[in-house]
This record gives sequence, structure tokens and C-alpha cells, in this order.
Amino acid sequence: MSKLQSLKYTSLPLPALSVLDQLQVPDIKVYIQINNVEDAWSVIRKMQVRGAPLIAIVACLGLAVDLSCKKDWQSGEEVVSAIESKCEYLRTSRPTAVNLFNAMDELLGTVASCDQSSADNVVKTVVSHAEMMLARDVADNEAIGAYGADALLGSGVNEKTSIRLMTICNTGSLATAGFGTALGVARELQKRGKLKGIAALETRPYNQGSRLTAFEILEEEMPGGVLICDSSAAYMMKTKGADACVVGADRVCADGSTANKIGTYQLAIAAAYHNVPFYVASPFTTLDTSLKSGADIEIEERPAEELINTSRAPKGMPCWNPAFDVTSPDLITGIITEKGVIERGPDGTFDVIGFVKKHSGDEVTLEEPSGLVIPSGYTEQTCASLPSYIEENSPYVMAEIGATSASDLSAIEMGDGNLNLVFIVTNTKNEKKIIVKQSLPYVRCVGESWPLTLERSHFEFKALSVHYAACPSFTPKVYYFSRVNGLMIMEYIPPPNIILRKGLIAGIKYPSVASDLGVFCAKTLFATSSLKLSAAETRQEIEFWSKNHEMCTLTETVIFTEPYIEASNNRWTSPQLDDDKKAIENDFELKLAASKLKRKFMTETQALLHADLHTGSVMCSPEVGKTFVIDPEFAFYGPMGFDVGAILANFMLAYVAQGGHQNGEEYADWILEQVVALWKSFKSTFCELWSDPKEHKGCAYHRSMFESDEALSAAQDSFIAEIFTDTLGFAGMKMLRRIVGIAHVEDLESIADADARSKCERRGLEIAKELIKKAKAYGTIEDVVAMAATK
Repeated sequence: MSKLQSLKYTSLPLPALSVLDQLQVPDIKVYIQINNVEDAWSVIRKMQVRGAPLIAIVACLGLAVDLSCKKDWQSGEEVVSAIESKCEYLRTSRPTAVNLFNAMDELLGTVASCDQSSADNVVKTVVSHAEMMLARDVADNEAIGAYGADALLGSGVNEKTSIRLMTICNTGSLATAGFGTALGVARELQKRGKLKGIAALETRPYNQGSRLTAFEILEEEMPGGVLICDSSAAYMMKTKGADACVVGADRVCADGSTANKIGTYQLAIAAAYHNVPFYVASPFTTLDTSLKSGADIEIEERPAEELINTSRAPKGMPCWNPAFDVTSPDLITGIITEKGVIERGPDGTFDVIGFVKKHSGDEVTLEEPSGLVIPSGYTEQTCASLPSYIEENSPYVMAEIGATSASDLSAIEMGDGNLNLVFIVTNTKNEKKIIVKQSLPYVRCVGESWPLTLERSHFEFKALSVHYAACPSFTPKVYYFSRVNGLMIMEYIPPPNIILRKGLIAGIKYPSVASDLGVFCAKTLFATSSLKLSAAETRQEIEFWSKNHEMCTLTETVIFTEPYIEASNNRWTSPQLDDDKKAIENDFELKLAASKLKRKFMTETQALLHADLHTGSVMCSPEVGKTFVIDPEFAFYGPMGFDVGAILANFMLAYVAQGGHQNGEEYADWILEQVVALWKSFKSTFCELWSDPKEHKGCAYHRSMFESDEALSAAQDSFIAEIFTDTLGFAGMKMLRRIVGIAHVEDLESIADADARSKCERRGLEIAKELIKKAKAYGTIEDVVAMAATK
């Protein structure tokens, strides 16, 4: 959230609204009290508030204040009639701003469907709706910022590159309820450490750029901020360069034409001439498919006096003073909304109508495709095609590994996972390497009969970014991401680093891997929990990551459901484990405990989980501190114990598998020691973060409630005890599913003798069932290890 407030709103005892007079910024900060719709109309008309999103919110909140102040309503019908006339009046304040019209239509639709039996019900409906719009605008803006940053960092301009932006008018927190649209993209880049500079055009004649955007740039301490006059934009592109232009929009037509502040069109022309990508960032509500093209947009013309007064022109000079211009779609690279980026189709046009149809309504309730869907623009890569793809799409990666053409590159496919393609790409001239990972639109180990969303790659990219910010020592760097291809290019982790699972099979001892993983879990889980985040931040993160629901459904199916029933996906060592599998299906106590853990997995949103943390998603070497966690495509908000339990389970599976390998009893004991080290490292690191007031600044377990060291320690002990119980239960679930479910582990699968393998697996099942059913019976990790050693 920005430090700046375009408005101040309180709901109790009655709705109260004041707005920042933006005509007086930056000289002074003055807030204007809004008492009725006439006040709201006035500040919108006089441009004391501006920006399409903010105009709509001020109109709705102004109406809420207006209706709440009147106490002598006679009936619900009277209130509805007043609302209809007041909405029509508010529409006349700014005819070009489609957000205002959409907001009025949405509000009237809500009122039409509410209980109108009393005036109070109708007024409360309007107030609730207006407050919902306020909260939604902030969340939508942050999503626009994230999608915009992804677009800039994932296509043409690379994720590793610092970006120089150019923008016009003001599209920041002063144009919205908070964060901003086009300037929100700059904020997101700054947050990621990728903003090198931003040039703000002054934006004549009202100077929104010099008065407002420049003010926000200074207030937010954006790097490389510079103010330029409108007429110097092209020359700056030529002499100093720009990586992208990002502007706002008040209306977007069906063909992709956009109406925005006067001067945007000429900026787009300059950008096209200098090959600078030109993006439009605006809310979904600005997409107006009722207008075929920009020729259909009504362009507001402002009074001549405004231009004369701001330019010191002689009185009486004839003026033409349009407030907006229209940028044609051929000049636009992409249109960024909170629901995604509208990109050009194969025919070079923007399918705005198709995008609106796809995203209208509640996305969560949209019916999933019944068959395999290959997204437009998606190309499954091969060893032969990858070199050319990298050369054409990622000049930064080419520079990073010192390659000058595709002929320098050689690719080999090395993935053995269940879902994705993984390649090692080498510059044959200097042997520098990178990893390329591409998601397939189906479950690889099953085939095209089980479709799977490519959006998981976007969530993986986002999760890696979050993990790198929280724990850079144990997270690989990402160099490039393409959302349409589900493709990511990242740091190559060289030998002697190998997949941890293979190292455990080979009997390699790693001096710090368990403690490293404990630190990773503690830092990433704490940083994304309400111990670190505010309540608003926590809810926003939960909302975003809940969209990874398809991967959650996969987890809920293959871990929490299918292993306990007859299911075609299940497989086990047969006939040796046939009776064991049937016993699982008939064990009521086990299935009840598993169901409770499933409910916890689905409902407890404690922190951002890796959600698939196993020894196959860890690379490491025998050198201290050389541990890297990869593959977080299942990431979502869930119970912390799921991540800790997942990696603990994989150590346990490696332990029971030792009976089928030749590493000796001493090595098996070493693995159990890693289970202890993992938990102790997690617990100590997590509590250290919690004890640091610079880290523990979130809404949960507020420090003012636990001021003494004793009280804080007691609160931590209670919380950690809950996590420990969860960890054991989830560990058991992960173990059991790897023995009788769809996807097994190489630790056990590599034991060729079926009798020897089933003996190890049966031991694993006994430990798993004990942990699932009796997790609460164990007070220390040493007790757990002692139990495992006796099975």
C-alpha cells in the first residue's frame, strides 16, 4: 500500500468521506469533506479528484454518505427512487470515464436484487457495496501491478534486468483508492528491486505528471525518478533510452483502442518509432466492448479558461482543449488488467471481447475444461527448438551465458518428474549453463487424459520470487519467465550438487542439508504468515494464492483421498502389499484422522507453502550451506506443518529404504539424525524470527499482548506445539501416499527385489499410520525417531 491517501473514509458511527484536493498538491495537502452527491459531483467535475478508478469510488462512497445522512426515509421504495436519480446525476460529472458508468450500473444492480422492504436495508446495501468497491480497488490495483511487472520482466525485458519506465498523467495511489494502475506496475517493479528509473511527463495543461506523479515518486522514494516536459519524451527515448512505457486508460474499446489523458497518443507514436514497448494498465471495468473502436468514444472537451490560465496565454485566445485522446491498437503492446494481460492474437489484433467473456463473473465458479486445452501461443519445447526460442525471446539470458546466436547453444532433456519438461542448456563456447523448465498442459506421468493448468508455472515463478526474497541463500535465481508458454529459465546449480533423493540413495552424507531445510522452512513460512504481515496483507495474499486451486485439488486427490480408497491411480507392490492396502481401506480410525488432516489442509491458511517439498525438489552438495529448494508450483496458503512434514516424511522414506540399499546401518542412523536436526533448526529459526520485533510486526500474536519474555516464550511454545503435531500428521500422509498412491519415490522404487522392497515399504506404512493416527501422542522429535527405529 502507498504512503499517500487519495481519500479518507470511516464507516462508524456513520459513513464519512473526505478526498485529497489534488489541485493543491504538491504545495499543500488539503482534504475536502464530502457530505452529499453534490459534493462528490463537484470534486469530480473540477478534477479535484481524478483517475478513472478513484472517480468511481468517490461517486459510490459519496452516495453512501448522502443516503446515510438522511434519517427520514419513508420506505425502501423511496430510497431506491432517490438512488436512481442520484446515479444519473453523478454520471454527468465526467462523461469519458467508463469506470464511473460501470460503477453506477453495478451499484444499481446490487440495489435491484436486495431486500427493499425497509429504507434501512437499502441504505445498508449501498454502504456495503461502496465499501466493497473500496477494498476491491486496492486488491485489483496490486494485481495489475503484479501482472504488469510479470509482462515487462517476462517478455523482451528480462526478469534480471532493471527497467526504465516512462509514463504520462497520474495513475498512482492518487488516481485510485491505493497503489495505482500504471504507476502500480512501477511500484511492483520497485518492490522486486527491478525498477532502475521512471520518467514522468508533466502532462499539460493540468500538470498531473509534475504535480502528482512526481510527488508520488518522491514520496515513495522510487529510484531514478525524473520529470520531463511532454515534448521531450521522444528525444529522451532516442538519447537516454527507455525500456517500456506504461500508461493508464479511462476506456478501452473492443478493438483495443484506448482513451487516456491528452498526450498519450503522441507518446505511443514516439514509442513505436523507437521500438519501446507500450503497455496500457487499467482495471477490467474500463473494458467497454459496447464501443467498436476509438471513433465511438465521446471525448470530453474542457473549458478554454483552463488552458489559458495554466499556460499564461492572452485572454480571449481561442483554444481547443480536449481532456483525452485515443491511442490506436496498432501502437499498443499489451493491455494489463487485474485479471491478466490482453496480448495480441496470431492475427495481430486484441480480442478484448473474448477476454471479457472469459473473465466476466466469478472466476472461481467457472467450469473447468473437460478436455485437454492448448492455450493460444503455447509451444511445447524440444532440445532442437529451445536454442532458437532463447535467442528470439531472451536476449538477457543470451548475454548472461555469453552466447551470441542459437548455434552456440545445446540442450538436453533431464527431467524425470511427473509434471514438467526440464532441460539443461549449455553454451558450447564457454560451457556456461542454464536450466529451462516448461509446464505441460497435462499430468506427464498420466498423459493427456489428465489436463492440468499452465497457470501453475506462473504460481511457481511467483513463489520462487517470494522464497528468494525471504531466503536467498537456499533459492535459485530466475532469469526469465513466459506465462503463455509456462516456461522459466533459471540458475544452473552445478556439480557436485545433485538431487538430494539421489544422494540419499547413494549414501552421501550432507553436513548441513537438514539444518538448511529447517532454516528455509522457517524463513519462508514466517515471512508469509500473519506474524510478519498485516491483516490486510494476509487476506490479499490468501486471495491471490487461492487461485492455484487446480494444483490444490490435485494434492487433495492424490494425498488425502485416493490412497485410502479403491482408485485406478493407486499402485503398490503386488501381491506382497495387497493385504496392507486392503487394511488401509478398512481402517476407520486411519481414514478419520486422514479426513481431519485434509480439512486442516483445505481451511488453515497460515502461510505460503512450497506444498511439494520433498527430497526430489532439493539440490545440494556435501559442502556446508549448499542447499537449493526448487519446484514450488503447488504453492498456496495452508498449514505450516504441511511443508515441514513433507520433507520430514521424505527423510523417513529414505530411512526405511536403506534396508534395500547397501549403505549400512550407520548411514540409516545418520538419516534419523537429520530428522531431528531438521525439526530443531526449523523451531529455533522460527522462534528467533518471532522474537525479533523487526520481523514480528504482523497482526497475529500482537507484541503488545505478550510484553514479557516469559509470556512471549509461552505463546511461542504453544504455537510450535501445534505445528509439531501437524507436521507429524502430514508426514504420515505423505509417506503413505508414496507407497500405495499414484506417485512413488525412487528410494523405494530402485530396490529391484520386490520382496525386499515390500518389506521396506511395509515398515514405512507402519510408521506412516502411527504418525497419522497418534500424532498428538508425541511430545518431542526424539520420541518420533525412537518410534521409527523400532518399527
